Amino acid sequence: RAVIECPLEVAKVRRQTGQNWEFRSLYKGFGVTWLRTIPLLTTFVILFDTQRRHKSELFKSPVLGPFLISGVSATFAWWLVWPFEYMKSQVQGNYGKDLPLFQRMRLIVRERGGFFALYRGLGPGTIRSFISNGCSMIVMANAQRKVSEWGLR
Repeated sequence: RAVIECPLEVAKVRRQTGQNWEFRSLYKGFGVTWLRTIPLLTTFVILFDTQRRHKSELFKSPVLGPFLISGVSATFAWWLVWPFEYMKSQVQGNYGKDLPLFQRMRLIVRERGGFFALYRGLGPGTIRSFISNGCSMIVMANAQRKVSEWGLR
């Protein structure tokens, strides 16, 4: 996922900060993107699968169950990795220039008000995560149901 996501995120962050992006910088921040993505997806899959096994009655509802389970699982996973998401945006937006990741994190903590400065933007990120992942799972669950009905699975 990081291989595909990183260039798109670089372009997005650079445009949001009024900077130009160049083709050669499309993978800037790949290391922190990858570092964020591994625990993000691992946590999501574990939480989602656990809830699916132990709360299977929720999946009988084609909308509410998948929406809630996916939204909660993804959002909790994002909360865990949010400092790396924030660092990814800082790297891609050139804040702190070319500092190594953990020096950059110390700089943020020191200059922007302590540990919780690493969670800047968590509110909007939570809303986006819950809604987008919840909606995505509704589509996925209904697509899987149709594929099964058509005998393709």
